[in-house]
Amino acid sequence: MTIRRIILPIAAGFTLIACDAAKDALLDVSTPDIVTTEKAQSIAGAQSFYTAGVGEFSRFIGGDRAGSSPLGLNLTGGLLADELISARTGTEPLDSRSINPNSFPADTWIQVGNTQTRLIRAARLIAQFPPATGGAAQLALLHAMLGYTYTITAEDYCNGIPMWDGKSEDQPATATYTTDQLNTMALAQYDSAIALNGAAATTNLALIGKARTLVNQAKAATLNSALAAAATLVAPVATNYVFTTTFATSSSGLNNGVYDWANATRNFGAVNKEGVNGLDYVAAKDPRVLIDGTKIQAGQDGTPVPTLNQYTKPDANVTVASGIEALLIKAESQLAAGDAPGFIATLNAARATNATLAAAPLTDPGTSAGRVDLLFRERGFWMYLTAHRLGDLRRLVRQYGRGIESVYPTGAYFKGGAYGTDVALVPSQTETNNPTWKACTDKLP
Repeated sequence: MTIRRIILPIAAGFTLIACDAAKDALLDVSTPDIVTTEKAQSIAGAQSFYTAGVGEFSRFIGGDRAGSSPLGLNLTGGLLADELISARTGTEPLDSRSINPNSFPADTWIQVGNTQTRLIRAARLIAQFPPATGGAAQLALLHAMLGYTYTITAEDYCNGIPMWDGKSEDQPATATYTTDQLNTMALAQYDSAIALNGAAATTNLALIGKARTLVNQAKAATLNSALAAAATLVAPVATNYVFTTTFATSSSGLNNGVYDWANATRNFGAVNKEGVNGLDYVAAKDPRVLIDGTKIQAGQDGTPVPTLNQYTKPDANVTVASGIEALLIKAESQLAAGDAPGFIATLNAARATNATLAAAPLTDPGTSAGRVDLLFRERGFWMYLTAHRLGDLRRLVRQYGRGIESVYPTGAYFKGGAYGTDVALVPSQTETNNPTWKACTDKLP
């Protein structure tokens, strides 16, 4: 993994916000400054690193505009899963589950490294040079975001990947981390954020992240107990809680990557029932998934794609965690415990927050398999294009015993040929130049 040294540009400033917190003013930096090693050793330098780290996390989740890249993991993961399709020549290998690590999406892998290194450095500097007020809140946020960086990377990438070991600044080195190790590292970051208790919004963010990671970490045999622990963690989170990244309208600032790559330039498009197994994102006309199937447009390569309205402007938010996700974790815990009535009631409690959904409450499918299908369908619609879906597909295989070809897009690929067998992202080909890493340990779900 490429490791950037301590001299780095300040990203245009963005903060993550909760719906119950005042929105901070966005900093719109057209020409990045350079923070030298010497200047970083100060309160002002620490604040610059804090701003840069938070901006990188926004890119990690939601990407940036076409031309400057990168693609965020909500888009890249969604393309390998069933949320989006390729409408740009050269991106078919990822979409068709036949990944070519020598090309697209190399920039997403670079962003993983950028985000990890900048968040670690920012946290160290804020701890050493805290501002007069608010230092604990800033540090807690950095720890929570670093936790999500590890959690989502573990969800989306293969087992055994190289990341900075976090030790030397002067002679940075990588180590190969297993998926289990990434999850353990994530849990430690969430615990640090919770212990700091910097702000209620950040504490809830960390609680949901920790619960998400505990569930991911579980084996099939330990899933029930992990879900019970996760449900207890998120029980205090209010249903209306939302924590989002924030993007800017200015072309010189961070822009929502899905808007730019799927709306403004139509490199990728919305899809309905991709490869047999995909969810009916278009045909369902679900209010949680904003796709207009009556308006078909041509993608970059001529592929006809329905109009995606999920993110309709450059500064559209991407949800990182929410009270709805907390309810979905509770529902899955009830399902695991054999409480079918409670499971349905909790799913309907989430749907009650939307008038259209409240008018169509769910009923019990009547079978264990049907309930699992319903759970992951609800998760798919509630958390569409928010960097959750690929992790969910992998869990269906790993924890619920579903066959890979019954979960992932499969069969004939719409641009010709057939879908491949990949189930996870892999580091870019340039990573093989790293003398400590040559390939994934395995590419299993």
